Amino acid sequence: MSSTIIMTNKRIKEIMNEVAQKNERFAKLSPETPMGIEEWREVIKANFPELVLPAEIGLSVIAQLLIKDITNPFALVYVDAPSSGKTITLNFFSTIEELVYTTDNFTPASFVSHAANKKAKELEKTDMLPQIQYKTLLIRDLVPAFAKKDENVQEMLGIFIRVLDGEGLETNSGLYGKRGYKGDYLFMMLSASTPIKSRIWRVMGSLGSRLFFVNIGGEEKTEKELAEQLKESCSEKEKIVRKATGSYLKTLWSKNPFGINWAIENDDVKFTIIIAKFAKALARLRSAIGYEKDDSSFSKKNLTSPITEMPDRLNQLLYNLARGHALTCGRKQLNDADLKIVARVALDSAPPKRSQVFKHLILCDGSLYTKQVMELLKVSRPTALKIMRELVALDLVRAVGNLESQDDQTVMNHTDQIIKLTEKFSWFKSEECKNLIKHTVKNGLLTKFPPV
Repeated sequence: MSSTIIMTNKRIKEIMNEVAQKNERFAKLSPETPMGIEEWREVIKANFPELVLPAEIGLSVIAQLLIKDITNPFALVYVDAPSSGKTITLNFFSTIEELVYTTDNFTPASFVSHAANKKAKELEKTDMLPQIQYKTLLIRDLVPAFAKKDENVQEMLGIFIRVLDGEGLETNSGLYGKRGYKGDYLFMMLSASTPIKSRIWRVMGSLGSRLFFVNIGGEEKTEKELAEQLKESCSEKEKIVRKATGSYLKTLWSKNPFGINWAIENDDVKFTIIIAKFAKALARLRSAIGYEKDDSSFSKKNLTSPITEMPDRLNQLLYNLARGHALTCGRKQLNDADLKIVARVALDSAPPKRSQVFKHLILCDGSLYTKQVMELLKVSRPTALKIMRELVALDLVRAVGNLESQDDQTVMNHTDQIIKLTEKFSWFKSEECKNLIKHTVKNGLLTKFPPV
């Protein structure tokens, strides 16, 4: 009898801990004015029509906090030129204090502090990691972090990799020894940056970056559009969208006060297989690859072996993003609309030149000539051939013609070098794939050449 009572009391304690954790993870919110996803989209369209999709992807990141089995943080960075709408998009989410933690001055050391000017007990109040638990960390500008020396960027990304495991972070210093946190430290992240430099992509590729990216794709306005823009207050439009976003997210949370039990077994396998295809492509597209001699040469003999991450984690994170998007749309199963979000994020999360070429390989039935790559990237023949050779080395494409030649001059003199998607990535030239990614290519198809 006594053992039964002990076991029962133990189970009661476990249940109480589980309930406490649930109550802690899922914020209790209620909107002043309930709002659905279609109404929210209309508010964005009326004020910032070019930011509807980037904002919807942001919602899909935050909504992952409601899905109980998700334990991996998702970190998304909006990328584009200055004044393209990155910060405006982030500001849509900035006023929901129960769900979002904002900062304008971020350093990786902020997660777990070892500041010498504070006592050990005081540090717990300043550590950022426990403050962002079950929230979305909103960093308005990652440019200063990416502008540092390579070794400092490596250190920053190393810390990111650890905290984005969602299992906490423990660090050491000579002053305080080991400090940190272990356990369930789930959070999401939204941030912004100007276009990422090649050296940063190389560092991220060698470390196995946890960051995902979305290119805002802003276009320069005409003089008439700029003049019309002066008649409206941008700050007022932002207030309208912030209020709508707050109402929508509070509505979503109020409908799911204890989170979502996602029935994974009910997801159509055709959707999860497509997500896996994008995960495998992304793993190769952002692999680190270097040159043994100098970076100006495109010779195959100078290419180093690619450092390619396994696609397992990417597959899980992209699946989580798809589920987050489905949830924002009021669904608990996936459909094609969720795959378009996955396609956009996956193909934007690789070095831009590789990504552009890969997108156009899809739209051009799986093959491209050197001239097309030059036209697409607006680069010289040597640079175009260098990118083509990288994709060959990554086993995404195969070479047709003399691209494989060890003699640089032979390749340079040959005007019709061709790359074709390899058999293992042949699905990417299907109509099904084209329909998923064509909305991500604003400039349409390239000049048509004779069939390869």
